[in-house]
Amino acid sequence: MNGQFFKNSLHGEGANFDTAKVFDGMDWELAGDKSGDFPHSVWELLFHMNYWQDFMLDLLNGLTPKSQNPDEESWPHTPSPESEDEWDSAIAYFLKGLEEAEQESTKDLLEKVVAGRDDTRGDCLQTIVLHNTYHAGQVVFARKIKGHWPPPANGES
Repeated sequence: MNGQFFKNSLHGEGANFDTAKVFDGMDWELAGDKSGDFPHSVWELLFHMNYWQDFMLDLLNGLTPKSQNPDEESWPHTPSPESEDEWDSAIAYFLKGLEEAEQESTKDLLEKVVAGRDDTRGDCLQTIVLHNTYHAGQVVFARKIKGHWPPPANGES
């Protein structure tokens, strides 16, 4: 595998809808809708994706995540954002993380990046790709069953 593989995979190229665009056109109030049988709101999924993407990017940058209980901490305490600003900021943060992961894909993928472990840059990027892809699929499904899919073309709502 090479860096281009990870760049493409971070965006679902050739396999699924672009991970960077699954939140396009989603109203912040609708993002918190938890009606029906779906276990998570779109907001909860975005929060969770941001948490774990950040966790892996910290590892890539040689930082040790200080989390005491990542499984619990990775889900928000409320099913919806408190404001449009919070929603927009969370999306911007997610996209910034994707860009950072893309930059990491240009470096040595075989370099061991986690102190005391055998995890390579490629391993960490693979985790980001797989985790984001899984939950992006949940976002698409949640939006479909709530009638908010596909997103408007060209970012128009």
